Amino acid sequence: YPHSEVTTRMADEIGLLLWSEIPVYWSVHFDNPTTLKTAQAMIAENILRDRNRASIIIWSVGNETPVSAARNAFLTTLVHEARDLDGSRLVSAALNTATNSGPNEISIKDPLGAELDVIGINTYNGWYGKGTLDEVRKTIWHSDFEKPMIFTEFGAEAKTGYHDPDAQHRFSEDYQASYYKATLAMADNIPFLAGLSPWLLKDFRSPRRQNIYQQGWNRKGVLDENGNRKLAFQVLADYYAKKADDKKADDKKAAN
Repeated sequence: YPHSEVTTRMADEIGLLLWSEIPVYWSVHFDNPTTLKTAQAMIAENILRDRNRASIIIWSVGNETPVSAARNAFLTTLVHEARDLDGSRLVSAALNTATNSGPNEISIKDPLGAELDVIGINTYNGWYGKGTLDEVRKTIWHSDFEKPMIFTEFGAEAKTGYHDPDAQHRFSEDYQASYYKATLAMADNIPFLAGLSPWLLKDFRSPRRQNIYQQGWNRKGVLDENGNRKLAFQVLADYYAKKADDKKADDKKAAN
């Protein structure tokens, strides 16, 4: 959803870069002209409010929308609307329509990719479904589009304090940490991957999630609801620190 104005002001001050999205999600009525008018009003209001914010770098027109002719036309209209209102920024959408093209291969074939500047992909291989973390680590990605890709969501749930280092049971901190290690290893082997955004920082209320580990919470945070760090937090911190060190080394090498 669009960020609050408090968030965008804070992001301007501290140098945080923002992806800003309107709530076109899953299976809205893509063939309904009234729905399209509502979405057009939302993208216009969002852009007109925030286009002078330095922190905004990407406008997104939707999230996890199933491919259909009506959906493709709907979102293409919104992409053009965004560019007409602000031609200075990138336009994207978070897709979930990558296709398994082999045992350890994924291809991006969503036709909306042709309209976007950056392709967003929500990937939960190793969490949803039966894929193993070893398979995740070995996965090779292909794209029909010569465009940069961002992992707009990836993650796994863990209950703080629940440890199972041997069996690696899902919902344990150990499994979540292993999931991140496998997914980040996969990410490092994707030449057209330009960035990633873990889902997410902190556990939040989700009344539909009621198993013994969730108890009304989405546990995908690398922090729990009280701010306690899970094992995956350090996995991410170490990964980002290594990326920063590698860049410093590359810059020093280039300077010499």
